[in-house]
Amino acid sequence: MVEPELSEDQEAIQEVATGVGMDVLAPASAEAQSNRAVPSDVWRTLSETGLVAPVAVEYGGGGIPDPVSSLVVAEGLAHGDPAIAVAALSSGAAAVLIGEAGTAAQCAELLPPFVSNVGWRGSVALYEGYGRSPSEYRTIIQTAESGWRVKGQKVAVPFGDVADVLVVVGTDPAAEGRLRAALVPVHDPGVTVLATESHMGLEAAPSATLEIDVSISADQLVGGPESDVQALSRVISRLRLLPAAIALGAAQRAREYASDYATGRVAFGRPISSFQGVAFLLAEAQIQLDAARMQLWEVAAAGDNDDPSALEHAVSQAVSYAGSVAAAATRDAVQVLGGHGFITDHPVERWYRATAALSTLDFDPSLVSFASAL
Repeated sequence: MVEPELSEDQEAIQEVATGVGMDVLAPASAEAQSNRAVPSDVWRTLSETGLVAPVAVEYGGGGIPDPVSSLVVAEGLAHGDPAIAVAALSSGAAAVLIGEAGTAAQCAELLPPFVSNVGWRGSVALYEGYGRSPSEYRTIIQTAESGWRVKGQKVAVPFGDVADVLVVVGTDPAAEGRLRAALVPVHDPGVTVLATESHMGLEAAPSATLEIDVSISADQLVGGPESDVQALSRVISRLRLLPAAIALGAAQRAREYASDYATGRVAFGRPISSFQGVAFLLAEAQIQLDAARMQLWEVAAAGDNDDPSALEHAVSQAVSYAGSVAAAATRDAVQVLGGHGFITDHPVERWYRATAALSTLDFDPSLVSFASAL
């Protein structure tokens, strides 16, 4: 059972991440949304913090945080702006996966640019839609006459048409469906961009739907042909938790904004926060956000101890619950603002759109009940 309170180190990380979110990301949110891209100076600041693309010291980085700290970072940055947080952490996800599951040669070649090159973009092609968990992915990575073949379709691939490093996750039907990951050049003729996407509320985090049918060498398998399945399962689970933490960060900000608004908005001679219909709505939202956060932390902390199938199921439950809670809490924040909640004068409408989009990425409707996760 994860402790309900963060350690001193984790609290320090939380303070830094939330500070960067509010001081750097929040002021840039309007520009990022308008231009559908993260401003270059924001990328530079995020790169300098080492928060979004953690790389081990031996490859030039500042070290790798523990899984719970990674979620704290995601939520803290999203407190400032969820779209920029998605863009930055999605790019850094490739560094996390390669660093934890890759070979020494892959780490030495691919990780230093995440530290030294502000324009370097990574991407992990995970999602296939319809609530599929990794063991259910239809993308195949298996041996072929020419070496290895990667074939399948991926949706919501961050920087899918421009990434410098694209990691595709799939299963190997010739090896009892074991998880594999492969390094695929994004400009390979076998990689087709079916559509580019800009989800409402996440305009600064462009993504793409990719059709992939490429031949690769064994050297392009992350971790090699005999990769550690448990290590790969752990890091994929860690990456699946990040969008849920981002959604919670945006929802927490929306809830706090709605609470401040309700305190200052006067109706019938008193603040609307004094009415039970508003007070109870905000209190219930906070309870559910806290419960979802604790579930994410618990799954993240237990990742090293669970077998891959149990870990995958626990992650699916936590992600589905957190997504539904974040979307509901942000919708309630919009309701508290009444008609003002739907206009761009207040940012809650943007946070609502962002959490709604994030909640669909990895959603299994059969697992949204918190009680079912206990």
